Amino acid sequence: MPNAYEISICNEDETTSIFYITRRATKSMRGLNRQHNNVVNDIVNAIREVRGWRRLTVKRVPLAEVAQGSV
Repeated sequence: MPNAYEISICNEDETTSIFYITRRATKSMRGLNRQHNNVVNDIVNAIREVRGWRRLTVKRVPLAEVAQGSV
């Protein structure tokens, strides 16, 4: 079962954008930690040039919690 991540980006005007992504399932806790770090680094690299964001939150969520159309 794939891993789902919720990405919340809070902007300077206090609006929050929420995105969901999935990654393939890992076999170990170390792999899960590495995958989480890679997701965070990918998002930071993607929004590095965007001005106005203040807070980034990346958390793992159950796949059932993610709406089917948003992945």
